[in-house]
Formats: sequence, structure tokens, C-alpha cells
Amino acid sequence: MNSALASIGKNLLLVAIVILSAANFFYRWFNWHELLWIQLLFGIAYIFLSCYEVLNASYKASLPVQRFSYFTFSLIALRVLKASIFVTFALMLYTSGSRAKYLYVICLIIALTELIVLLIKYKRHLCFISIYANYLLFAENRLKRIFASEIEIIEFRHDIFYFVKKDRKTFQIKLVHIKEKATFLVAINDWINRNNAPVSEESKEKIEEALI
Repeated sequence: MNSALASIGKNLLLVAIVILSAANFFYRWFNWHELLWIQLLFGIAYIFLSCYEVLNASYKASLPVQRFSYFTFSLIALRVLKASIFVTFALMLYTSGSRAKYLYVICLIIALTELIVLLIKYKRHLCFISIYANYLLFAENRLKRIFASEIEIIEFRHDIFYFVKKDRKTFQIKLVHIKEKATFLVAINDWINRNNAPVSEESKEKIEEALI
């Protein structure tokens, strides 16, 4: 089973338990304890598939290429924010006084999953930048590739690389999030030179200064 199947499976599980829980409001097939156990079983399967989806990306970490851990504050903030939102929804549902409160368990499961996935990504270094022969691979919330041939200009200011593509999209690499800064600077500079990627004159000077 690959990441795509795991993603489809977990989403189908989530939709199924939401529909089942909502339908139970009207038809009362299960009492509260029975519904709770069903939600928990579906929730465990959802967490398992979510973790598998993330861990399946770990094979990229073992490929024989230069890889640098890149765990940004924005990624942490996004995951924590999503978890907080679902916890808030859970509290609102639980205190609503209506039968809708039985959905609060689903919200808690989603919040817990967000935090578990964040922890796995941090512990396994699954957020990274890999340097290949002619492209860079960014692995954060999703995989992104930047080919040298797509780059219009590279700027380097305040310890931040700006890769401006020909379609005007910009990707950033902030050195503050990279532990092996010196090694990364050498590697990215070699990659730029090897691919003849366009760099502004001012940025060339700043990169040379940073390499000293």
C-alpha cells in the first residue's frame, strides 16, 4: 500500500464515521457507548493510515542524495493551529447540549492525528531539502520540485535563498531552519554553479561572504 492509497483510505474512513454518526442521530441504531466504541475503532484506523502515509515518505530520506533537515516554524504553527481548531470544535459540540455532541470524539481524533503526524515528521526528519543533479526536492506538507531550468533568478538576502521561477512563483530556503548551515551553503553553491543557475551579482557576493 502506498501513500496515495493510505490517503484515500483515511479520508474514506473519516467520511464514513461522520455519516454513520450523523445518521445515528435520526435512526438511533447504536446507544452512546456503542457509537463511542465504533468511533474509536475508526479513529485508530484513521490515525494508523495517517501515520503510514507520512512514514511511507521516509524512503526518500534513505536515497543516496544530499539531504538536509528543514523543519520550519510555519509548519509547526499550521499543525498546532489545526489541532487547536478541532479541539475547540470538540468543546463546542460537547457543551452544546444536543445530540450533535456525539461528534466531539471525531474532532478530538483529528486533532490528535495532527499532533502525532507533527511529532513523527520531527523525530524522523521527514521535512527536508534534497539536492539532486538538476533539481531541488522540498518535503514539508507536500513534495515540491524546483528544476534548475525553471529558475529565472536566485537571490540571497538575510540568510534566505529566494528561488524565483520563470512563472514568477517564488520558493524560499531560510538557513535558520537548517542545522548544517555551512555544509548546506557549500552544497547549494555547488548545485548552482553546476547547473549554471542565474544568480544576481549582489547575491553572488553575499553567498561568497557566507561561505568564508
